[in-house]
Amino acid sequence: MKKIFKWFLLLNKRLYKKPTFVLILFLIPLLVFGYGAVAREDSGVLTIALASEGEDPLATQVMQELKDSTNLILYVFCDTPDSAEKMVSDSKADAAWIFGEDLENSIYRFVQKPVRRNAFIRVIERENSVVLKLAREKLSGAMFRHCSRAFYLSYIRENVPQLDAVADEELLRHYDEFAWDTQLFEFAYLESAAEVQDPEKANYLLTVVRGLLAVVIALGGLASAMYYIQDEQTGTFSLVPQKNKAAVEFGCQVISALNIGTVAFAALLLAGLAVSGGREVLLLILYAVTVALFAMTVRRLCGNLVIVGTVLPLLVVVMLVICPVFFDLGALRELQYLFPPTYYINAVYSDRYMLLMVLYSAALLAVYVLFGKVLKRS
Repeated sequence: MKKIFKWFLLLNKRLYKKPTFVLILFLIPLLVFGYGAVAREDSGVLTIALASEGEDPLATQVMQELKDSTNLILYVFCDTPDSAEKMVSDSKADAAWIFGEDLENSIYRFVQKPVRRNAFIRVIERENSVVLKLAREKLSGAMFRHCSRAFYLSYIRENVPQLDAVADEELLRHYDEFAWDTQLFEFAYLESAAEVQDPEKANYLLTVVRGLLAVVIALGGLASAMYYIQDEQTGTFSLVPQKNKAAVEFGCQVISALNIGTVAFAALLLAGLAVSGGREVLLLILYAVTVALFAMTVRRLCGNLVIVGTVLPLLVVVMLVICPVFFDLGALRELQYLFPPTYYINAVYSDRYMLLMVLYSAALLAVYVLFGKVLKRS
């Protein structure tokens, strides 16, 4: 154990003498807190102007619910319908949703006779895009609870004459008492019991951070592979027996990945993006081993420092594009499994991907060993 600890200290000391490695460590908190700062700003995929044709409490309530509901859409309150329309015409908003005057009674009128002249929300859009169509579903969802009360009351009046003597207020009171008190749809990861953030409070920009950190850790492993080649050329490990060289290389890679991963874990904790601590630590250890074996395999396949240095930026770009960091490319999904970040990103909430990460590491080890035997024979 004393010998292992000594090697651990020496390999750590070796890493911190490399300016590029120290730079990578500094980049991690900058990345997390930089994204966090952006995420706290008003930002969204769409900008939608909200306005009401009168001082209506229900319209004000619905508009506030929309504004508080998601980060994907940036809602802007406008004093008048004209100012909302002007935002659309001036390209400052993608759409305007204008609520009619006396909204509650307008809803009841529409339920009684659903024709165009009884519509209670006016939608003005710059274009009829898929994203705006999806946004209208958000509007429909916000209005569903209020419309359902009107549909309920209308149905009772038309189909249950036994309740004609009961006042509308009494019927609605019963409806509100027995209506569901939870959401129609619940967000959950079925493959894991990992604790997750409330999806209503999660910011879509911050979900990218974990993917970027996975790529940064892989980058650190590849950089460490280059350091190992340099150390081999300068004779740093010349006294190490040949049979122990693979173990030393593995130690170099794992320690590099653990250092970067530890800083990444601390940054995730401070940003409030970490799941349960035990799962994060287990993932960090598994991913460090995976990245170490990936870097060792790339180093052995490339053979020399020049080729590793050439393919390193290419691999980083490929991982950013193909792995599910920003989005999941269905057409290239099979290629994702060639790179470590895919397993780490998915294993956060999936026990199956954690097992796949172990199998992927075993496959990398097999390639590393087999290619080493081929090189010896040649």
